[in-house]
Amino acid sequence: MNKKFMTLMGLLIVLSIFLGACAPASTPTPAPVAPAPATDAPAAAPTTAPAVDPLAALVEQSKTEKEGLLVYSNMGEANWAPVIKAFNAKYPWITVTTLDLGTTEGFERYYTESAGGARTTDMIVTTSPDGWQDFISKGALEVYNPSSSAGLPEFAKLADGVWAISADPMIIIWNKQLVSTPPATMADVAKLAEDPANKGKITTYDAEKNGTGYAINWFWTIKNGDAGWKMLDTLGKAQPSMQTSAGNMVKAVLSGEATVGYFVSGISVFPKYPDAEPVMGWTYQKDGQVVIVRGMGLTKKAASPASAKLMMEFVLTPEGQLAWSDGGLTPYRPDVADKAKYHLQKIIDAVGADHIIYSFFDPNIASADNRAAFLAKWKTALGRP
Repeated sequence: MNKKFMTLMGLLIVLSIFLGACAPASTPTPAPVAPAPATDAPAAAPTTAPAVDPLAALVEQSKTEKEGLLVYSNMGEANWAPVIKAFNAKYPWITVTTLDLGTTEGFERYYTESAGGARTTDMIVTTSPDGWQDFISKGALEVYNPSSSAGLPEFAKLADGVWAISADPMIIIWNKQLVSTPPATMADVAKLAEDPANKGKITTYDAEKNGTGYAINWFWTIKNGDAGWKMLDTLGKAQPSMQTSAGNMVKAVLSGEATVGYFVSGISVFPKYPDAEPVMGWTYQKDGQVVIVRGMGLTKKAASPASAKLMMEFVLTPEGQLAWSDGGLTPYRPDVADKAKYHLQKIIDAVGADHIIYSFFDPNIASADNRAAFLAKWKTALGRP
């Protein structure tokens, strides 16, 4: 081989090696994937934790409380009956006993019994803003703020651990056979008081002897000022018949012993209907409607604290509020306004929000000096000895 031939062969070999290096690599063919074997097993369902009942511990504890639930209140058996029935549908093992006492008598009885180590009330329900403040100051209240209180109006919490069960109106009632022109306002009642025929025939609470009567007159006169006191002066000329309970006022009007009653607690009036319809009329006070916010609280010496807490939880629920309405009380939860026979919203619709006078824990009403001064002025206006 000559030198030129050898050079040419070397170039061809180098070119061949270069072209082979630049050629694309071959792509491997993927192996076929075998299908998953068929199965009849269902797909696993997503797991969720079971709902936890926040009251479960109270329920179990209540089953160990053998003395039942004892409540001191200023409401009657007819008011409580629907509530106890609905409560026992949920908690049938809890025997509920309620005593109908005066506005402040429940507190006084508790002080005596607890001091002597006797069985006393587990819960108090009453309308006395001054009595409640004294109860709290003495350290007798067991503070419990129920989970069912979420979303309630601001006024529902009267104090830490004291909650409103209802917002009850103090209304005007009259005997239809004796009053030709039904009153709609306190001014109308004052006009009736100017008629000699009604002397001694108008009835109301004795503010000196009844805590509810004291609270009603306190908040009403604060709202109405001098005009309110002048109206009481006019009413005093008729020498009103003073009562220590609304039930007695209702009886007096139904019998004809009284022609008109004012500041009468609605809880004693509403359960009388429809039977009382032919004889007795009633109306909200359209020139200033007092609404007594009825409070409930637990006691430090409760023998059945879990049962009492369950009752407090229940009565603030929609179901509990509707049961109160069936008993003649006035619920206030917004979500039962269209279902309740009586409701705060209906009062507002009737008289206007500006004419509602709510009771509350006014510190001034709890002062002994203020009470004495107020009652002295009230007695003078109403012609009381």
